[in-house]
Order: sequence, then structure tokens, then C-alpha cells
Amino acid sequence: MKIDINEDFEAVFQNEIFAGFTSRQCICAGIGLLAGLGTMVALWHYTGMPVVQCSYVMVPVMVPFCAVGFFTYQGQSPLQLLKAIWYVRQTARLTYQAAERQETMGRVFTMKRTLPKKQKRRKDDGHI
Repeated sequence: MKIDINEDFEAVFQNEIFAGFTSRQCICAGIGLLAGLGTMVALWHYTGMPVVQCSYVMVPVMVPFCAVGFFTYQGQSPLQLLKAIWYVRQTARLTYQAAERQETMGRVFTMKRTLPKKQKRRKDDGHI
């Protein structure tokens, strides 16, 4: 008999706070709901728009707050993902040292990219 056991136990069985959501998801949903309701009440009070139309404006205000808590890409939250992207953009060169080479031989690997020069096109008898 073969019984499969998950390697990442905490990813599958998360700590639930309310209705199957984690504490991070509950906090972000609460902040999103407060921001959306605040926007709806402010629009209703200052512009006199009907409450139903103000509730339509509430949804785009809530989405960024809720996305921070619920959205993950390859196990990373949006904030962690932006931090990783920023780190990669700031890193100009990546080097490593191989044990097979001597240190005096210089850099082995670099992420700095050089673009090849464009070659001029030559036309002879209709062929490129």
C-alpha cells in the first residue's frame, strides 16, 4: 500500500482563523472592506449619488487590498514578488566562483548583456 504524504504540510493545512481563511487573509479582507465602505459613504455623502451606484465604485477600491492577502504566485505574496523583482533589477552582475578555476582567471559568469552590432543588409539580384 502506498500512502502519499505532503512534503509541505503547512501549505496544505493552514491555520484557520475564520471560515477557513488565514489571519492574513482576514486582515486584508477587513482593510479592503473598510476602504470600500469608506469610499462608498464618502461618495454618497459628498456627491449625493444613490447608494447602489456608490457600491459599484466600492469594488475597484477593495481589489488591491484583497489581492495583497489572497493572491499568491509561486508561493509568494504580491509584496514578496515585488521585492524579488526589485532585487533582480538592482543586481547588475551575478558572479560565482567554481572550485575548478583559479581566482586569478577572472569572472566566469555575468548577467551583463551586450547586444550584437546590426549587420547591414545587402541586396544582390533580388536576394537578401
